[in-house]
Amino acid sequence: MARNADLWKPIVVAALIAGTADLAYACIHIAGYYHMSPQQIFQSIARGLLGAAAMQGGWSTALLGIALEYLLTLIMASVYVGAATRIADLRRYWWLLGPCYGVVVMVAMYTVVLPLSAVHSGGALPDGPRGPDGKITDHQMLYATILVHLFIVGLVISACARFLWPRQAAPTARS
Repeated sequence: MARNADLWKPIVVAALIAGTADLAYACIHIAGYYHMSPQQIFQSIARGLLGAAAMQGGWSTALLGIALEYLLTLIMASVYVGAATRIADLRRYWWLLGPCYGVVVMVAMYTVVLPLSAVHSGGALPDGPRGPDGKITDHQMLYATILVHLFIVGLVISACARFLWPRQAAPTARS
């Protein structure tokens, strides 16, 4: 069994890769879909902590948003890797259980984290814009959010847990 002190590498690498990929996705897809600048996207992450005032804070709140993104992915990676210390199948079947974990993270984000944040009063999955009749006109954001959590969050974290897991030291002969 790996010591907790040896688990920093899969946790930190997973957080850096997943956080960077998620921010890149946001800057490409969400920026194009909602016509937002990267600064506005990063500020919207900080809105979870600061509320609407984050959008007026310039690059200082944008940088806070980037830091919060990495903090969240660090927490997500810590939970998965921590669980993998007790449940070896999380590493053995990483290609299947990682994406499942990504969906669990997405559901937790939209039903627990966002409702408790300064952004939302109630949880709702992103489902695209609504037409004049109030009906959803496009599910693109929902589908993209699911795919991002499956592959950018879940699969990256589980792959790091699998391939960066600390190696057991070979037993030494006692004289």
